[in-house]
This record gives sequence, structure tokens and C-alpha cells, in this order.
Amino acid sequence: MPGSNKEIAALIVQFLSTSTKDVQEEYVDSLNVAIDCIAEAFEIEREDSNEIVSKAYNGRGLVDLVKSGASEPTLSSSEPTGNNTDAHAPEVAERAENLKLEGNKAFAAKDFEGAVKKYTEAIELMPNNAVFYGNRAAAYSSFKKFEEAVRDAESAVRINPSYSRGYSRLGLAKYALGKPEEAMEAYKKVLDIEGDNATEAMKRDYESAKKKVEESLNLEALPKGEEQQTSEGSSAGGFPDLSSMLGGGLGGLLNNPQVMQAAQKMMQNPSAMQEMMNNPAIKQMAQNFASGGGTPNLGDMMKDPNIKDMAGKFFGQK
Repeated sequence: MPGSNKEIAALIVQFLSTSTKDVQEEYVDSLNVAIDCIAEAFEIEREDSNEIVSKAYNGRGLVDLVKSGASEPTLSSSEPTGNNTDAHAPEVAERAENLKLEGNKAFAAKDFEGAVKKYTEAIELMPNNAVFYGNRAAAYSSFKKFEEAVRDAESAVRINPSYSRGYSRLGLAKYALGKPEEAMEAYKKVLDIEGDNATEAMKRDYESAKKKVEESLNLEALPKGEEQQTSEGSSAGGFPDLSSMLGGGLGGLLNNPQVMQAAQKMMQNPSAMQEMMNNPAIKQMAQNFASGGGTPNLGDMMKDPNIKDMAGKFFGQK
């Protein structure tokens, strides 16, 4: 009698589908979600479960099989039993779990390579365990092997699409690889899976990736050259780039809102104007400019603490 995972899943789906009337109304939606998840995971259609059960179990449902002491179909002597892992599933599962625990201990001791080794041994015994892949992804990320972490995290969520930690490990690795948009998508899956149970840390991970994506989009939207001006438009000390102001000549000065604002402040404060004109460096600058000496070296001028202080008063530090 056949007993594949798909047929067993169909048996469970059939049982749950006929049990909705036996649960309280408030739990019916949750039960339907569980049925849909099982059907999707094992790639069966909910409405096909009766036909699958009929063929595989001669029409006997889960309750009948349990009552008769045959909750699992038996294999005939002609059917292969599979490898030794299947033949000794409880023992293998126990060994794999112990290896995982050893890996967890190594991880806690920051022996990340040792943790990877133990998780790998566990995966070799049980290659369809999403948690083992998720743990190994975390270990890989911990010593910056992010490509390997991505592969393991993707394996984890492929095995179990509702494994939120798998998506969390995927988001971390993607973010570290400079792929914030893909990280944001992974973190969004975490929030979707966890729903109201999502922790603040999960929400922060998503917001961090989202902010990075928004920053990237904003920089891409800037006109050519403006990105550089945004980051380099201030001189040392947080003051405006005075040399760029003067580089545009008188017209550039008059069209610069910072210069015009500073001029208004000076006109409203005669004592400050007098103080500025009494500064020897300012006098020398004015004389050189008037005699055709060209634009002064503002970088050198800003080394003068008095001039730097006046610039702070009129332009304001950024």
C-alpha cells in the first residue's frame, strides 16, 4: 500500500476538512489556514484529498486507520525501504539534533567555523531540516561569509516557507552584501509571517533596510553632480563653501541665499561690520582684491580663528 508524504498529507487534509464543524466558530478560520498551508507545502489541491486517500488507503480515513491500529500504511516486501537514514529515522533524528546542539554551543562560544561543521554534519543526516540550514546561515554570517549565508537561508525557506528565522537570516546576509532592497523584501516576509507576534527587533530590521533603500532612491533622483555637492558642499568645520560662492563672481554672490542672508545680518549690526573691517586679514584681503590680486585664498583665511568665528556668526554652522 503506497504511503508517500503527499498521500499522508492528503489524509490529514481530508481529516481536518471534515473536522471544521467540530471546532468552535472562532477557530474555523485558523483551521482553514492550516489546511491550506499543508496542501500548499505538499503540492496537493484541497479538493483532491478525497480522491488521493481513496486510492492510497482504499477509502479509509485517518480515524479508521487509527482505530484499526494502522495509522501508517505498511510497505510490501517488494517496495524499497530507502536508505539507512529512513530505516532508523528516530535514531538519525536524535543524532542530528545532538549535532545541532553541539553547533549551538560552538556558536555561543563564538567558534563559528566549529558551529558550521556541526550544522553541516546534522544536515548530512537530515537534509530537509530548515532549522539546520537557518542555523548554519547565522554562523556563516557571523564570520562574514555572506554568500554562503544567503544560500543556506534560501534553502531553509524553500524547505519551510513559513520559517520566519530563515527570512531573517536571508535579510541580514543580503543587507551585508549591499542589497538593501532584497533585504527589505526578506524582512517584510518575516513581518508577514509573524503578524501581531513580530518583535520590535524584527520591525527595526525592516525599517533599517527600508531607510537604506529610500536613501538610495533619493540619491539616484538627484541631478548629475548634485549628489557630490550634497556631501561636499560644506567646508571643514561645518561652514559653507565660501570658495564656491566667490567662484561664480558677483552675480553668483548676489544669487546665493546664504550670502544675502549674511549681508542682511551685517547691515543690521553696524558694530559687527566695524569689527570685521578692523580685522587685519580682512583689510589685507580687500586691498589685494582692489589692486587686482584676484580672489583671496579662502582656505588659508579660514585658518584664522577670528575670521572663522565671524563666519560662524554670519553664516551659521551647519
